[in-house]
Amino acid sequence: MEMSWYVVYVWAGREREVAEALKARFAEEGLAEVLEQVVVPPEKIIEVVFSPEKHVSRRFYSGYILVKLQDGEGAFELLRNVEGVVGIMGDGKPRPLTEEEARKLLEQIAVEEIKPKPRYQFMPGDRVRITEGPFANFHGVVDEVKPDKGKVRVLVSIFGRETPVEIEFAHVQKI
Repeated sequence: MEMSWYVVYVWAGREREVAEALKARFAEEGLAEVLEQVVVPPEKIIEVVFSPEKHVSRRFYSGYILVKLQDGEGAFELLRNVEGVVGIMGDGKPRPLTEEEARKLLEQIAVEEIKPKPRYQFMPGDRVRITEGPFANFHGVVDEVKPDKGKVRVLVSIFGRETPVEIEFAHVQKI
């Protein structure tokens, strides 16, 4: 039988729990080979806003998980009976995603898991305060901005000497 991707509706906020329960249930029933992969979209995306101390979070596909499993009514029935599963996408009958849809969705999920998205950019010369990590509450000046890495190099004064430290955008705020 062929393996296909399906979108499964689950209890919102409990996606990881349901995914683990799903894997355990298929293993208990001796059908682990029927369930190839379970993908849980990232829990949240953090966007740094141009306001000190403010982070905006939103759920990414809240209440959904992606499941790659072997087509078959027995697999669907077992899937539906896992606690936390609300249903499978489709009009009465589970409808698999096309390869193109699955590929695009998986690529989008992988990209969204990587880094927080800053809503503003730092400029060299900006005065900043480091909010987290070993240099928390240090003040410094932005020396270099690395948007591709999501980091800035900040010059902080340690024992009277300017020392460059690389900090993520999410851990720095403008003063």
